Parts: sequence; C-alpha cells; structure tokens
Amino acid sequence: MSLRPLSPAETAVEVNGGLQIGASMTMETLARFPAAQAFPALQMALRSLIVSSAHREAKLCNVLTGEGEVQGLAAALIALDAELFVTGPIRERAISLRKYLSLDGLKISDDESITDFFLPKSSLPKSQSGSKESSNYQSVDYLRSGQALCGVAAWARKSGETLEEVRLVLAGCTQVPVSLKRVSAALRGRESTPSHIEAAIRKLGEERLTLYNPELTMGSHLFNLTKTLIKRAVIMI
Repeated sequence: MSLRPLSPAETAVEVNGGLQIGASMTMETLARFPAAQAFPALQMALRSLIVSSAHREAKLCNVLTGEGEVQGLAAALIALDAELFVTGPIRERAISLRKYLSLDGLKISDDESITDFFLPKSSLPKSQSGSKESSNYQSVDYLRSGQALCGVAAWARKSGETLEEVRLVLAGCTQVPVSLKRVSAALRGRESTPSHIEAAIRKLGEERLTLYNPELTMGSHLFNLTKTLIKRAVIMI
C-alpha cells in the first residue's frame, strides 16, 4: 500500500480504508481532527497528554522517541496497529510502530525519513458483520501533570460479549511500550466477564516486564496498578 503525499493544507486524511496522519501534525490538532474520533484509544491518550501546555504543540512524531511522557500515546497507536511510512531515495516502505519501538527496534537508515502514520479502520468480511471493534486507554498520572505513572491501551473485536481479538499495550512504567501478548491471548475467545478478565490478568506474571517509574519506585505497587488498569480497559471496551 502506498499513501498519497499530503498537501501543505492537509495534516491528516482518510485514505485506503484508514487514517493517514502527517508525522508533523501537532497533538492538539490531531485531538480536534474529526476523523480521529473513530479511534477512542487515540482520543483518550491525546486528552490525557495535552493537559500539559508543553504537549499541545508537540508533533506526533515525538512518540517515536519512546520517552515516558509520550508512551501512553505510543501505546494507543500500537494497540490500534499503527504503521509508519518511511521514504528514502529508492523506495517507500511501511513498518509497524510496535516493531519500531520494541527493545530490538527496527532502525531506519540515515537517508530515510518518517513522513506519515497510518491507522487502519475495520475491514471485516460480511461473514463477520456482527462483530464490532472498539478501543480505549486507561491511565493514572502524577498529580494531573499529564505524565503517566502507568497506562494501558486496549483494542478488541467483539461478537456480542465474546472477545474475538484483543491487543493490550502497557506504557509509562516500562522502558518502551510493551504488548501484553500472554494476557491478550488468554482473553481471546472468552466473554468479557469479570471472572474471565481476572483469570487472564493472572498471566501478567508470565510477561517479560521490568516495571519502573521514578514517581512510584515500588515495583509491587506498579504491578497491582497495571492489573487494575488492564481490568478497567477491557471492561470498558
């Protein structure tokens, strides 16, 4: 898939069944962009971030630094399966934001630049027309500073109350946003009842996590906070 160049008057546009967002779009502008309303996790993460005036004019590409202050927004974009479009002298290519921000990190070469983010919208076949997709972002910040102590972004496709697909991403208390693969897998095919969610959360101990936040240094507190945010995020999908 190839994205079309955005004109100087454009910052984002609906294209190819999704939303193309220029990497230099400000976070406040994106929060007000009508088509962004279709992505609740994105909206919620943006709202939690731009309470700080320092972030209102910050560019979306700032999430690529992986710094703690913008990790919640990065987590929301990863949960929404965001891709980055990279241009170079030879070709354009797409890479997943999840892989770009992983500890192993996909690197781009010196002669390449990231121009756009792409968020796919639902493309369910007619046989799955009864399924619905939704997302949200839950976080706890430090004295309403906009700097998250811990945050969880969630995306799911549901048929009735059954979770067909789930993506959970933890941020703010890890070195980089982390996809909670074992917890997500434990939720797939289950109804989103409190008992099933509690059972899936027990898998959190099997994830490869090093929890840390300078504002709350006790790992056990962060672990319990993470469990609470996961439960809240899944229930609210």
